[in-house]
Amino acid sequence: MSSFPSDRALLPAVAAACLLIASCAAAPPAREAPVLSGRVTFHGAPVPGAVIALQRSYDPSGKHSVLSVRAAKDGGFRTGVPPGTYYAVAEGTFEKTPVFAFSGQNPVRIDSGARWLGMKAVPADVPEVRPGKPGEGAVVSGEVVSGGAPVEDAYVYVYSSPDSLFKGMGIAMSPPTGPDGAFEIGNLPESGYYLVARRREGGGMTGPLEKGDLYGFYPGNPVYLKDATVTRLRMELVEKEKALAYSEVTSGTGTVLRGRIVDRGGRPQAGVYAFVYDDRVFGHQRPFGHSGRTGTDGTFAIYLDRPGTFYLGARENFGNSPKPGERFGFYDGTPDHAVTAVPGKAVEGLTIVVEPILAGGK
Repeated sequence: MSSFPSDRALLPAVAAACLLIASCAAAPPAREAPVLSGRVTFHGAPVPGAVIALQRSYDPSGKHSVLSVRAAKDGGFRTGVPPGTYYAVAEGTFEKTPVFAFSGQNPVRIDSGARWLGMKAVPADVPEVRPGKPGEGAVVSGEVVSGGAPVEDAYVYVYSSPDSLFKGMGIAMSPPTGPDGAFEIGNLPESGYYLVARRREGGGMTGPLEKGDLYGFYPGNPVYLKDATVTRLRMELVEKEKALAYSEVTSGTGTVLRGRIVDRGGRPQAGVYAFVYDDRVFGHQRPFGHSGRTGTDGTFAIYLDRPGTFYLGARENFGNSPKPGERFGFYDGTPDHAVTAVPGKAVEGLTIVVEPILAGGK
């Protein structure tokens, strides 16, 4: 009698092996988690041991951070991150000075690949509260500095909550600071507020920040302002290394609109933003997304955090209606200026023609 198993006896083992092979072949490759890396610095020097936290929405208490990572001796950090949109903040101590950093790219969109953040810290600050005048509400005042020197032509913005993403003009805003960097905002209802300061090289109260512009997120936010008191504090600004644009906020996604901005003669236009609204009625509200300023080749890219139909245009400045002389125009590839963004893909070859606004809107 043969000692080999019969064909019938082999069938269960063969079937199991086939199922195992099939399941292995069908299993998709594991997707690597996005990687976030960067460095925490204070006045250009590393902050060793700083703790970097990622939050789904800004939470001053830090209790609801999604994850945190400690910086190395050179201030550098690197960690895997679940895909999503986060606020990145850091706290640490530099030579006995408590410091705080709020990323100028917040909120940061991380979908895939790698993302790098330069976290520039400022010293912690304790507000000084003085008696105010009854009937004048709460007052916040102080000075805006950068590198220890007063900052002129900076604006301080007051936000009632993080819901605005700390964009736009907020619920109140100071006049531009003078040579001494002093500011004051009064007649505020008693409440907690978030303070942000910005200084644009090109001037202006609104619009995205460019390389070389200054920004500051008060490390003691939210600040509780009490009625009939004056709260004095110090806002320290740091320099923006990259143009703060919507494209940087969501550059982790592949959903993007690309093209060129030109004049009527087809010549590339530098120094112009492309923008999109998700409503065909263009209003005075903030655009859904926009590019950075175009370079000499006139090319733009708008990264989006979702697909859909968007209405595309371009303008030279943000804030209020376009002024006479400002370059402005819409995408004319469709009658209503609409473009359909495809999930995870780039829509290429879009052309926007801009021309100066004439006096009287002609």
